[in-house]
Amino acid sequence: MFFNRVKSYKNMIAVIFDMDGVLVDNARFHERAFVEYFSQYGTVFTQEMFGRGNDDLMAELFPNESKEQHQEFAAGKEAYYRQIYEPHLKPVDGLVELLQELKKNNIPMAVGSSAPVENIDFVLEKLKIRNYFDVVVIAAMVQQAKPAPDIYLKSAELLKTKPENCLVFEDALAGIKAALSAGMKVVGVATSLPKEKLTETNKIINNFTEITVAEIKQITEPF
Repeated sequence: MFFNRVKSYKNMIAVIFDMDGVLVDNARFHERAFVEYFSQYGTVFTQEMFGRGNDDLMAELFPNESKEQHQEFAAGKEAYYRQIYEPHLKPVDGLVELLQELKKNNIPMAVGSSAPVENIDFVLEKLKIRNYFDVVVIAAMVQQAKPAPDIYLKSAELLKTKPENCLVFEDALAGIKAALSAGMKVVGVATSLPKEKLTETNKIINNFTEITVAEIKQITEPF
């Protein structure tokens, strides 16, 4: 699943995309899958659960269960999510056009996500957008998932650029915290949360029709 096509780039800047709520507007399907799948266990859904890795989340929700049981819980929920979401799968408005423009401008791109690799493959393959990304970084490649900065720091390392020259698109509070902790610029995508909860970002958009490559360069390039 992991790949890295980076050789060398003249551009200093790079763009990193979270997946859930950024490449696809799927929060309500994750919420539905979580509520329906875990209703038998009496768990309660909260917005703060979005953007966190399954390992950490399952350990918090089921502290008395084994790691193997945590993995079974998570895998079951994610399989159910893919089943109910597939008929509705589509990119966030303007995404493909922005990816095309970034590629034309030779700006390297990565996906940095705490989502299970099966979900990342599901989205990238079904939407046919994998080839736009030079790097894909998943939680298994780092020590700590979001809100720790590890995924974004690893993305910058593999993109061969400095963290301060990276711009991250994020929808979740945990992911925004991760990107800011990594020293990166952040654009909040208001899919999973209302705009008033994304105020720590450099810019807030509803979708990718509201930002251009020129604006990305203005936000990201060092003075």
